[in-house]
Amino acid sequence: MTAKIRPSKGAPYARILGVGGYRPTRVVPNEEILKHIDSSDEWIRSRSGIATRHWAGPDETVAAMSVEAGGKAIADAGVTPEQIDAVIVSTVSHLKQTPAVATEIAHLLGTGKPAAFDISAGCAGFGYGLTLAKGMITDGTAEHVLVIGVERLSDLTDLEDRATAFLFGDGAGAVVVGPSKEPAIGPTVWGSEGDKSDTITQTLPWDVYREQDAADVRYPALRQEGQSVFRWAVYEMAKVAQQALDEAGVSADELDAFIPTRPICGSSTR
Repeated sequence: MTAKIRPSKGAPYARILGVGGYRPTRVVPNEEILKHIDSSDEWIRSRSGIATRHWAGPDETVAAMSVEAGGKAIADAGVTPEQIDAVIVSTVSHLKQTPAVATEIAHLLGTGKPAAFDISAGCAGFGYGLTLAKGMITDGTAEHVLVIGVERLSDLTDLEDRATAFLFGDGAGAVVVGPSKEPAIGPTVWGSEGDKSDTITQTLPWDVYREQDAADVRYPALRQEGQSVFRWAVYEMAKVAQQALDEAGVSADELDAFIPTRPICGSSTR
């Protein structure tokens, strides 16, 4: 006789209970970036909409920024750290391969012994984390999940690369996801296009960098084919956003807010 697995008993739905964020204290205007590249403030603003960005100081690590954002989200949710059953952290800029920075963050927040893991999905990472949290709650494996999106991309920025020097900043955002009696987090539209993986990439793998003479090789940094990424992202974001709206049964004119990646905000809304 085959044993039967007991069905899970999670909440019917999930929702965001609290929100928190952290931005480093140092503000870097375009004028500072222009000391390193041949460009202009007007060119940067017209292409990206960016006038300033925040860069982290020595003590504003990926973990430290996450703790600040996560602590605010927990307080905003009206729960205690001990009620957090899982911590999900999305980042590509925690440069220590192991252990997962989520475990350090969970400890610093005083959450006890929750599930804790990192995900690496770039710009989409927070969305991935939110969907995972929703699934954990409706599956019954967690009641409250802390989801953090955090980057310290100034560590991976080549200030002499005219295509990317002005793009990246640092900071953290966090939400606490918990049970809900009504649908409050919409359906997810998943996807990837691995054939375009060379359009946003790291200039040099860590193992190759390790084997080279450091005096002759630049530190690995992010590289982006700006125009290719822009054209692809604007087209795909509009298409995928419409798919998400259709899945949720919501029309565009019913939205109160639309929050895409900043440099393509204007084109996407059109």
